[in-house]
Amino acid sequence: MKKPDIRKQRLLISIEKKLGKIKQHQRLIMVIDKPEDIFYYTGFWGEGILIIDQDLNTKLIVPRLEYYRAQTTSRGCEVIPSERGKRLTDSISKMIKSKTMICYGGNDYMIATTLTRHIEKQNFHIAEDIVQKNRQIKDKQEIEKIKIASKIIDRLFTIAQSEIKINRSEEEIQSTLVYEALRMGARFPNYQFTSNPLIVASGPNGSFPHAETSSRKIKNGELVVLDITLSYDHYVSDATRTFGVGNVPKKIRDVYCIVKDAQESAINRIKTTNNFAEIDSECRRIIKKAGFGEFFIHSTGHGVGLEVHELPWIRPNVDSTIEENMTITIEPGIYVEKKYGIRIEDSLWITSRKSSNKKSETIDHFDPFNFHNFDKGLIVI
Repeated sequence: MKKPDIRKQRLLISIEKKLGKIKQHQRLIMVIDKPEDIFYYTGFWGEGILIIDQDLNTKLIVPRLEYYRAQTTSRGCEVIPSERGKRLTDSISKMIKSKTMICYGGNDYMIATTLTRHIEKQNFHIAEDIVQKNRQIKDKQEIEKIKIASKIIDRLFTIAQSEIKINRSEEEIQSTLVYEALRMGARFPNYQFTSNPLIVASGPNGSFPHAETSSRKIKNGELVVLDITLSYDHYVSDATRTFGVGNVPKKIRDVYCIVKDAQESAINRIKTTNNFAEIDSECRRIIKKAGFGEFFIHSTGHGVGLEVHELPWIRPNVDSTIEENMTITIEPGIYVEKKYGIRIEDSLWITSRKSSNKKSETIDHFDPFNFHNFDKGLIVI
């Protein structure tokens, strides 16, 4: 069986688990519109609407300007050209009958309105969470692409060591790293909450977790937070290192060690639990014990894959369990407003160790594989 069909089959099984078995004489179609999800099932990344029925028959409706590219790059689907806008969404209505059950795996208001216009309310189901969860478990090819992206990030950290200097601007460092990343075959994924391809944040700018890289020049004794998110063949790796420049005060060096200890402890906790909330709790416990709990202002981590931030989330009170072949980040940070920021982040692959009992197929414990080899000690330049 081809890989796209395996993914579609897994999606159908997940939907049936949530909604129950499809009734006789009832037709199910799944409607997907996010580029990441369309790519996951077809290999085409672009504007379009993907329709999958319960027999896994698949139609990809695209604007006419994307028709040839979609035909060239997609697999396992029939590509249908259409006009953009309302005509594109109206193309779906031709496939809907009165007893059709629709599972919509997107968040586009126009598409949702078009779908609900043609069926009874009880036959319309929002399935965005199911579609997202279906991408959580990565296969070998996906893992390999994340590995390559991670190796490029590590090379960029090495280059950064010679680029980060007193009186050098954040933008100058960023431009060099962007050029080198592209030269090595990486791309920068879209992320809606920052306009920067990567984050270079010096001194007080480092206290903003999603800082805007600026023309500010680095000063002696400061920290520089370097957050690099790259994709290779659409798959993302995300890592952060914090560098010191010149005479970094001992007090700040000590805070760096707190963050480093928190990250290492959280990664090790993966081996002894199957709950992401406990990973987050372990990270916060160490930072809070050191007196900096109020300065850790974001989640401990998130999933990475076709998106920079995707399921699972690693944060307080989250009800999600660790599974083999998930890819996640662990990224504690301490941010002191108007002074400095420290973050250490790695992308990890959740592997597992089976029980030593040869007759048992149960997982003894999970084993985090770090995609990154670049030093996590404070490198002072």
